[in-house]
Amino acid sequence: MHRLALPLLASLSVSLAATSAGAYCRSTVCKGIDACDGEVIDGCPPLVWASGCVGFSVQDSGGSGLDAGTVELISDLAFDAWRRADCGGQSPGLSIQNLGQVACGAVEYNKDAGNANIVFFSADWPHSEATHTYAITTTTFDPETGDLLSADIELNARDHDFTVNDADVQADLLSVLTHEAGHFLGLGHSGDTEATMFAFYDEGTTELRSLSPDDAAAICAVYPPSASIDDTCNPLPRHGFSPECRDDQTEGSCTATRAGASPNPRLGVGHLLLAALAFATFRARSGRPRRSRSRSG
Repeated sequence: MHRLALPLLASLSVSLAATSAGAYCRSTVCKGIDACDGEVIDGCPPLVWASGCVGFSVQDSGGSGLDAGTVELISDLAFDAWRRADCGGQSPGLSIQNLGQVACGAVEYNKDAGNANIVFFSADWPHSEATHTYAITTTTFDPETGDLLSADIELNARDHDFTVNDADVQADLLSVLTHEAGHFLGLGHSGDTEATMFAFYDEGTTELRSLSPDDAAAICAVYPPSASIDDTCNPLPRHGFSPECRDDQTEGSCTATRAGASPNPRLGVGHLLLAALAFATFRARSGRPRRSRSRSG
């Protein structure tokens, strides 16, 4: 059973857990600073999808020996874990909609072309400093408000074999994606060892298939229940939706508007513990917006 590969990373994770005080944290616009225990940090607004309505897509090529349909189903389950959290008998004020499969498999945010929030596998894994990482979630946001503009989940298929069954489990895809979905929604790491957003994952495990009370408290605080948010809201990304990467978009047809077609979320419950070591690094673009990455591995 693989808990951690590098002692240096292990010591880093212990420090992270100790400073989190056993409670959920929210990612903020400030480099390396999470807001924990409900704190408000001046100049560091937390990340959030301001409308509470967001769409995601899965790359149509699949990966790690899994077809795109299977990855799509597991992604639906991972996001459902969060949108069906118990907020005192209600659900979070959050609509997460599956916009279907896309051809693009890259991290990008376009200010002058269509976009998609994509779950995809990287067989080449270009992150040489993160070979023990299971996944990286890259978010783009407004650094003044914390409003999320884009999020992409990149899975490390070069160094890890992802599985979706209860037998012969290796890197459990639902475990990893449920954790990464938390980052996608603006959550940081929790110091609660029972939380999905705790920073470690024991490879081969699938026992904890429900969000902890700490996870539920986190998502309900970020997205309080709201009768005004349901699956009729508009989940299209900023600047429109496109299934193609920017360089493959054709002028005049690069974006799509929501033309009454309903997304196809597969309803289900899939809550598992990701306990993978993760640490965040931030890279600012010139001007706005800003991008951050949350790594789990």
